Amino acid sequence: MKRQVCERRFRRRGRRALRRMTERQRAIFTAMRFEGASYQDLAERHGLSVEEVQEELACALSWLSRAVYGRWWQRWWPW
Repeated sequence: MKRQVCERRFRRRGRRALRRMTERQRAIFTAMRFEGASYQDLAERHGLSVEEVQEELACALSWLSRAVYGRWWQRWWPW
């Protein structure tokens, strides 16, 4: 039962993170993770440089990490 609650919470937080991403971040994230697109493919598709695609993916992963795991440092430094 507890595992189901954790899984639901995880999925809910993941969906929230996807909603908070910009449209470009969401498109790049989903293409990388679910379609297996390369940086070069995405750069051509969105008219960006490879470095810009990497930055957009990093921002998307940051949103996802913060939404799912929260502010991890507050568990270590509560003040």
